[in-house]
Amino acid sequence: MKLPDGWSPRTLAGVRTKLLNWFDKNQRDLPWRRTVNGARDAYQVWISEVMLQQTTVAAVVPYFERFLAAFPDVRALAAADEQRVLKLWEGLGYYRRARHLHAAAKLLVAAHNGDLPDDPDVWAPLPGVGRYILGAVLSQAFDRPLPIVEANSLRVLARLFAYPGDPREGEGKVWVWAAAETVLPAKRAGDFNQSLMELGALICTPAAPACDRCPVRDNCEAKRLGRQDQIPPKKKQPAITEVAEVGVVIRDGANVLLCQRPADAGRWQNMWEIPHALRMEGEDVSAAAVRVARELTGFDVEPGAEIRTVRHGVTRYAITLVCVGSVLRGGAFAAGHYANAKWVAPRELGDYPVSSPQRKLMTALADPNHQPRLF
Repeated sequence: MKLPDGWSPRTLAGVRTKLLNWFDKNQRDLPWRRTVNGARDAYQVWISEVMLQQTTVAAVVPYFERFLAAFPDVRALAAADEQRVLKLWEGLGYYRRARHLHAAAKLLVAAHNGDLPDDPDVWAPLPGVGRYILGAVLSQAFDRPLPIVEANSLRVLARLFAYPGDPREGEGKVWVWAAAETVLPAKRAGDFNQSLMELGALICTPAAPACDRCPVRDNCEAKRLGRQDQIPPKKKQPAITEVAEVGVVIRDGANVLLCQRPADAGRWQNMWEIPHALRMEGEDVSAAAVRVARELTGFDVEPGAEIRTVRHGVTRYAITLVCVGSVLRGGAFAAGHYANAKWVAPRELGDYPVSSPQRKLMTALADPNHQPRLF
């Protein structure tokens, strides 16, 4: 990457020093940043960085602490049951991350006896390890000079050099990785990578950046041009599609039918849920519940009252899920849409890994105060 006019190697060295000094004084006290004998734990760095993808720091901290309490090292994670891993991930979303972590842990234990080596050739082929995770883990745990690019550092670099295009795609993506590599120092690479992310999170925010508190404000090309609010360009938002679904709570006596999604499901693989599917246009909700029960599970049901409406979003879809209570009247479970099914007491619903929208429904079903109003 070509440095802006007026930038010299000395200017770049000064920017590095300013960012590292700022980070030393202002970094947040986060559990995965703590050291033992002056060294970072590669396992903790890895877990935290995977969790932090698409998720805020505030949301991740309690999940990280619970996850580490259950699986304190890579051997414990490798030996764990996938359902337990998914349960502890519940609520973080993007569950493929958890499955990749679990699979990668098994490979590391099998091939390296649970060691986490300072070797890109070991890490790069692991499930879920792309260029960002590779650079984040090896730079922070072993000070290997590998760059990282994520939302915060991308914004900082784009503004620092006043990149005119969109650094998220095409030529812009190539440029931003080159910029991250150019600014990276030979030593303290992990701290420097974190300084870019921390600056983006605390100072160089998407809206109303606090330029007066930025350690590199005198070097920032976007600020010099008065374009810090326009760089990078705002991300294009996809058009939202409204989707209507019906869920059917099937009861046999006191128990509720819980179904497991197959391993090859498009999302929420191997997780559990109350059966649900698209509701046809103009379809009566009770009729939809009877149809969904028969098509997805093989059971015949008598529909009852609506229990709860759950609204949630998945990518560009805004989903309204109307959940209907029902009583089992006949039939037998037919595997196909679902891999497995169990009759579960309401008090046990919390033991199974489910998606966030399904957890809202499970919470209502497990509440004794809701039971008399179900049917």
